[in-house]
Amino acid sequence: MTAGNRHVHTWLTERVAAYLRRPPEDIDTSVPLADYGLDSLSALAITADIEDEFEVTVNDALIWDHPTIDTLGAALSVLVEAARTSAKQACR
Repeated sequence: MTAGNRHVHTWLTERVAAYLRRPPEDIDTSVPLADYGLDSLSALAITADIEDEFEVTVNDALIWDHPTIDTLGAALSVLVEAARTSAKQACR
């Protein structure tokens, strides 16, 4: 896991834990978020938080398409890296 991926993974774990009102260390990142009782309203709120934190636009279904923190983190890391690469190319 790269430093960027680790940051995304840690941030997601902490954000999900806050919405679930649990300590981050109690979150198993390989367990589907729905198994923790994450509802659609919280999923949309986390999606908005993702957009604010990482300055990317994501589909509202991102969390449901990637149901664990592990899979969500991997997908988000790709999106963040693509956005950074695109921004660098636009500056040239």
